[in-house]
Parts: sequence; structure tokens; C-alpha cells
Amino acid sequence: MRRSPCAAVAEAAVRLGTACAWRGATLLVTTSAGECGPEDPLTGLYVREVRHLRTLRFEINGESPWLCEWSRPARDELAFVFVHPELAQFGGGGSGASGDEVTRDARGLPHRGLDVRLRCRVTLDRLQATAIVTNRSRSAVAFSAGWAFEADYADLLEAEEDRRQQTAPVSASVEGDAVHIRYGHDRLPFETLVRGTGPGRAEVTERRWTCAVELAPREVATLSLEVEARDPDRPLTDAERAERMQHQQQWRASLTHITVPGNPEVEHLLGRAAEDLASFPHLEGERDEWLALQAGVPLYPAFFGRDALTAGWQAALLDSGAMLDAALTRLGRMQSDRVLDWRDEEPGRIPYQVRTGPLARLGLNPYSAYYADFASPLMYVIALANLFAWTGDKAVLDRHWDAARRILDWARSDGDRDHDGYLEYATKSSMGTKNQGWKDSGDAIVYDDGRPVPDPIATCEIQGYWYTAQQLMAVLAWVKGERVWARELWRAARDLKRRFNRDFWMEQEGFYGLALDPDKRLVEAVTSNVGHCIATGIISRDRLDRVVERLFAPDLFSGWGIRTLSTRHAAYDPLSYHRGTVWAVENATTCFGLRRFGFDAEAVRLARALFDLAALYTGGRIPETVGGYSREDHPTPGAYPRSNTPQTWNASALPLCLHAILGLLPYAGLNVLAVDPVLPEWLPAVELQGLRVGRTTAAIRFWRESDGRSHVRVLGKDGPLHVIRQPPPEALHVGPGRRLRALLAGAH
Repeated sequence: MRRSPCAAVAEAAVRLGTACAWRGATLLVTTSAGECGPEDPLTGLYVREVRHLRTLRFEINGESPWLCEWSRPARDELAFVFVHPELAQFGGGGSGASGDEVTRDARGLPHRGLDVRLRCRVTLDRLQATAIVTNRSRSAVAFSAGWAFEADYADLLEAEEDRRQQTAPVSASVEGDAVHIRYGHDRLPFETLVRGTGPGRAEVTERRWTCAVELAPREVATLSLEVEARDPDRPLTDAERAERMQHQQQWRASLTHITVPGNPEVEHLLGRAAEDLASFPHLEGERDEWLALQAGVPLYPAFFGRDALTAGWQAALLDSGAMLDAALTRLGRMQSDRVLDWRDEEPGRIPYQVRTGPLARLGLNPYSAYYADFASPLMYVIALANLFAWTGDKAVLDRHWDAARRILDWARSDGDRDHDGYLEYATKSSMGTKNQGWKDSGDAIVYDDGRPVPDPIATCEIQGYWYTAQQLMAVLAWVKGERVWARELWRAARDLKRRFNRDFWMEQEGFYGLALDPDKRLVEAVTSNVGHCIATGIISRDRLDRVVERLFAPDLFSGWGIRTLSTRHAAYDPLSYHRGTVWAVENATTCFGLRRFGFDAEAVRLARALFDLAALYTGGRIPETVGGYSREDHPTPGAYPRSNTPQTWNASALPLCLHAILGLLPYAGLNVLAVDPVLPEWLPAVELQGLRVGRTTAAIRFWRESDGRSHVRVLGKDGPLHVIRQPPPEALHVGPGRRLRALLAGAH
């Protein structure tokens, strides 16, 4: 973060030609020139993953103006600056004209005579585009201006592939000053209403709204276009839309405010991450589900179970788990109570993804609620424990308890299909996801020679999730007074850990294998999955030193993060999805695990790599997954070919890294927050304003002395919260003397 003023600073970007604005389930995707059209098959106005406008283009005299700049003033707004008409001949003055004569286009408009400021803002089910046109020439001008538009009602998944699987006639009719567009599908009666306003006489056709404009020198005209998307499966009144957006705004205003005196770049990156997270509530379903997060734009504007749960627990320091509670609520209501192979449903499972586009509604894919994932259900239990740690609210446990119990029942029965004590997955759906662990791409789990491992597969991180889910559920059961079951869960977790350390260990590598294949043979691949195992605590303490050392060997650690697969592996590909790339979200989880067990220097090193990675990319946003190129050999890591950005759980990665560095451990039920800051030189001070633990809101300052020692001070609080200085309870190499000294020196 702190660089020499003369040091070369690399910059990287993905999806430079795409601009997005979003609010809830409404998404506008344009080119960098502010247009939706055939030049980019993904562009369009989407509501609930249905493309209500395929074409949207601002025109002057039937032509696109010349783009000067585009920006995103807010997550729900895009802004563009144009001139029209652009110069056709150049001769001097840089890229200007060589002489002082006024040249004109074929319609008589002076070149660069008009400037246009176009703003496109989305709200729930709505788009408003406003164009402010100013005559900068010395003569009066007359022209037509307006928008071309067209709908096709494609599914976002169809648009991404540029291949239709469902079609029907699209009709449009002029009704007064509006155009009413309808989809002629008997099961998908979508409608779109387009209405324009302007200073002059309007001409309205089925595919265009234009206005005659006359401007004196320096005169300004304002034109606007309003688009209303109508979805028969979820009609909302204006009052209902306003209520949802107000709920989001109130929650956003309550988020913890983070300042970093001494490093404005880190403060900016954390602020950007928090703002992105604040923009991603899906605002769907019942009121107590509105804050459940979508997975990212432009590719994933939908509810993904494990994404929402992971981002929720990783960023809980921002909102004390409010978005986590919403995700748990929605998933609990969708928990399966039946067997349905098409959607990989089994009693107790919760959805992996919930799509709302035409393909899902027609049953052409199983994604209306698809359950083929082992991470989501186990993460549900882990997330519930995190939520209780931050809130201390037993009513929270009561609300989600039955769903959590059914998940563990499922894990013991259908999850462990051969009853060998491990969870193994295999899809039953004809369109199913083969790999259902952390890595869900079809070619992610491979033997040493690069061959894909057939299912059923028991990956290492899934066993770690199961281990910690049982441990945490045991603690929660004890809190609820279910002591017998708590002991059973604790013993089951202990037995799983013993088996795991026997069957997954690779002595020669000093590391754990990736998975067990159908014949229970160990898949001896060296992967990032083991970082999850560190975080869950399933690894034997006497092996952690070797495992952590191996994790940071050059074939795994690229300098930007831990690669998904070792560079020594036959299947390594730095630009694949899961065979050599770097995922920020899992690196943040690994960072948390390193801090949990006292590997402070390694946790800080990994956190620094992720902050550097964020600083590298446009807007401070780490793409969905970046490449595996070594930082020593290449100025940037590269990126997966279709990497999405912004991605929700990458926005939560940076807050979790800060959480780990500060050593935060909430015990809201006891009105206690344990802290153990290990601030590096590049993070000299941190202030948390509005941090909520239980019913208390606090302001806390952390700072670092020149000798490297870190300190903490409570600046204010409105409740009985006790902030104590204490190393993580499971940290290796921390004796009782250090714990006592920390406790005496750091109590507030």
C-alpha cells in the first residue's frame, strides 16, 4: 500500500467495454458508450433476469453521438458525456481542427456543436434515462433526438451464451404518448412500457421515441425516457417499491464506518467494498428476506445460497449479521422436504442457486431452486453460529434452529451416501452440476495426471465444513439446553477429525490431499482447498506448521494469493476457473484461519496480497477470479476469460482480512468483544465507528507503535460491552502468561 513515489504502479482491468447499474433485481448492462444492442449480446435492461429491453440507444438525427466519457456516480446510475457531430477531418491542435472555420455535418450541424450529458438510473423494475443537450455553437440549430428501443425477453443466461432456448412473438403498440411492448408467450406474459418527454413535438413509433429540438446558442434542452418493466409473477406497487428501497437505505446508513488514518488507499478500498456490499441486497421475497445478497453483476444478479452466506459472515463486522440473517431466513423457507432428482433435491438440503429468468420459470433448467451443493447447507450452520456470536440473540437461534437441525440430519443420511463417515457428492440431475464442493466447475477435481475424478467425490474442504458445522452446532445446542445432543455432535466432530487426519494426509508433501475418489483412493493434488481446512479447524494442531509452510511455497502462493492448484500439477492452467487461478474470497477465509491458529505473519502477508490485488484493478474491485501468474514473473496476475466484476463475496473479502488483522472475536451473549490487533506497518491505525455487538454500538481505535506493538482503545459505547485484549483462543505457541498479560493490559 505504501509505495515509493517513483515506483512503477501497474494497473489492470476486466470487462472494460461493459457498464452496469443495478438496484435489487433490476440490472442495466450497456457498452462503454451507453448503448444496448447487438454489439454486445449481454447488454440490455433486465428485471429478475428477464431482458425487457434488448436495444436502447440515444440518437441525434438517427446517429449515435461521440462518446467522451462514461462513469458510475452511484451503483444504480450510469453517466455518459458525448459530443455531436464529431469532427470528420483533423489537421492541428492535437486532435482538433487546424483552422478556425466552422465545419458542419451533412445535416448542417456544426461539428462538436452539441454536448450531451446522459444519465441512466435504475430503481426496482424501472429505468429513467435523462439527456441534457446544450448547443455550444455560435448559431441556432435544429435536430431530432431521442431513443431507439426494442425488447426480446431473453433470459440472462441465454444472453450470456448468445443462444435462445425459448422464444415467442414480441408485439409493440403506440398507446398515446407511450409504447406498450408485450411478450406473446402463453406462460411468460411480460410487458414493458416506454414513455418519453421532451421540449418539442414528439414522434412515437413501435421502436423509437424522438423529439424535434430547436436550440439557440448556449440554450439547453432536457429529454427523458421512462421504462417500466412488468412481471406478472411479482407485481409491485409504487409504495411497495419505495418501502423496499427505504429499508435498504436505512440498513446501509447503519453500517460500521471504517477509517484508516495513515493509509487513505486502504481506507478507500474498504469503503468501496462496503459500498458494493450495500448495493447488493436482492430486495426480493418477504420483508425479512430483502437484505439477502445477490451474487454479483452482470453475470450473477440472483440469489446464490453459499455466496450470500459466505459474504454475510465474512462482512459481519459491518452490520452485525443483518444480511446474514436475511439469507438464512430465505434459505430456511426454501429448505427441501422431498426427493426430486431434476433439481438434486433431498430432504434437508437448501438451494445452491435460485434463478428467476424464463428458462427457470419454464423448467428448461433446474435453477428455479437448484440444490446441488454441499457447501451451502453446511455454511448455513456455520453462518448461524456467526450470527449468534455477533447478536447473542436466542430468538435468532429459535428462528433458524429447525432448518439447521434438518441440515445435519441430511448430512448424516443422504450426504454420507455410503455411510463411511465422509460426505461425498454425485448429481442425480440430467442437467446437474458435477462438482458440488467449494470448486463447482466440471474439471476442477483432477488426478495427478490431469484426468477428471469421477463422482461420487469426497473433497477435503467439505469434510472441514462438516466438522466445524457439528462443533458449532454442539455449542449452540448447549446454549439452548440440548446437552445430550451437544455431546453427541462434539464426539462426532472429534471422530471425523481423527479419520480425516488419517485418510487425507500426504506425508511426503506435508499437506492434505484434495479428495477421496469413488474407490476411496486419495486424490493427491496440492490445492487451495486446504486453506478452508485450516479455517475450519479440522487439521491436527501438530501438523499446522508444515501445512502453512507448504501453503506459501512458490507453486501455491503467487504473490497475489494462494492458487487453486499447484503450478507443478499436470492440469495447472493459470487462466482456468479452478485449476490455477486465485480466488479472493477463499484467500480471505484462509487469512481468517491463519489468524485463528496464531499464524499472524502469514495472515498479514496474505491480507497485504489481497489489498494489493484490489488496488491493482479498476475501481479497487477484485474480479471474480484472477489468474495464477507469479507476481515475480508478470506485472499482473491475469484473469479468467469471463471473470465477473463486481462480485459480492470478493467485496466481503477485504472486511474479513481487516477482521482477522484486528483479531475480532465477538461473544455478544456475554457482552464481550475480544480483540488482538497485529497491525502491520502499512496499516498504522484503524478506527471502527458504529460497530455493533449485541445491543451495544461502539467506537474503537486500534493503532501501532513504531516498535511494532499494537494497541486498542474504546472511544465510546452506548451499552455494557466489555472489550478485552486476548489472542485467539486456539492460537498455537501462546502460553498462559501472554494471555494474562494481554488481558490485564487490554481490558476496557
